[in-house]
Amino acid sequence: MGEAAKLPFSLFKTSHLRPRDQFEAWHESISVIFDVAPAADYQADSGFAATVKGWHLGGLLISAVDFDSQRFVRDRRKTIVDGLDHYLVQLYATGGLVGEAGDHGRVLNGGDVQILDLTQSNVTQAAPSGTVAIVVPRETLDQALPAPGDLHGLILRGPSGMGGLLADYMRSLVARADSMTTAEAPLVAQATTDMIAACFQSTTETTERARAAIDQTMRQRIQRHIAAHLESSALHTEALCGEFRISRSQLYRLFEPLGGVAHYIQEQRLTRACAELCNPAHDHRRIYEIAFALGFSSEAHFSRVFRSTFGLSPSDVRGRARATRVNASRPTSTADPNGGYEDWVRELSKS
Repeated sequence: MGEAAKLPFSLFKTSHLRPRDQFEAWHESISVIFDVAPAADYQADSGFAATVKGWHLGGLLISAVDFDSQRFVRDRRKTIVDGLDHYLVQLYATGGLVGEAGDHGRVLNGGDVQILDLTQSNVTQAAPSGTVAIVVPRETLDQALPAPGDLHGLILRGPSGMGGLLADYMRSLVARADSMTTAEAPLVAQATTDMIAACFQSTTETTERARAAIDQTMRQRIQRHIAAHLESSALHTEALCGEFRISRSQLYRLFEPLGGVAHYIQEQRLTRACAELCNPAHDHRRIYEIAFALGFSSEAHFSRVFRSTFGLSPSDVRGRARATRVNASRPTSTADPNGGYEDWVRELSKS
């Protein structure tokens, strides 16, 4: 019998590049999740050390990530453009950070574990660090939680029981990943998801946030309705109140954290338009056709609010998407020092 197939492996590193090229390579690679900037004292001639070793378990991704000091940013524009709907669980085995996750300020020290919701904003100033990261699709982790709530920015401290337990488990994962097989991957992925859910569900802050679960459930129902009717001219406050039998004030309260219901609907229409502009199946459609189908009254108005939201014009987004598809069509090697994990992150929810 042949040897059992090992987990797909991806390697990114900057050490094989010229020092002046190292940060730019890292910037391009990690942009699948974050925009980054070097520390204030960065000198290009001194280089920038960064390494990502990644393993694909089918349902989730694990990686060992080491890097020099830098600033990580995931802003609202980026969450809309890339559409990642995952959780990122990070163990800072060494180093640490200060930053904000949404409205939550935070400080991480070596040994602490945090969870980030990639649909929400996040700003981090990180010291030179060695980390272990797990990327889990939202649906996968939410199914493992008794009462899914807002997990964004939650921290498990290393000295705590649950924090230490999860940190030890994450270290063990990367230490043994090279010996795991594809046959074992689904079992390991499920065990990892259950471990993350158990550890974060146990925190006091999680319990407090879960009190808002009823509101969140109703908001999610309305959000699903909005997503299914973005091309409808009847998508407005009065119709939503009638559909869900709630008052106008209740609807406004539910969507206040998202900028208001009208703002949310426009944002979702813009997001849908952006997705269609990036989708080759819609290349035959003119920009104004996409805009009008989604309820925008004029191409000029659509272009103005689109640029305000994404920082690019509709034609620029379409052009960049076409260029990205050309670059993504190149084959990747599992041992290629130029990476491969980036495509895994993009495709994870489609696995």
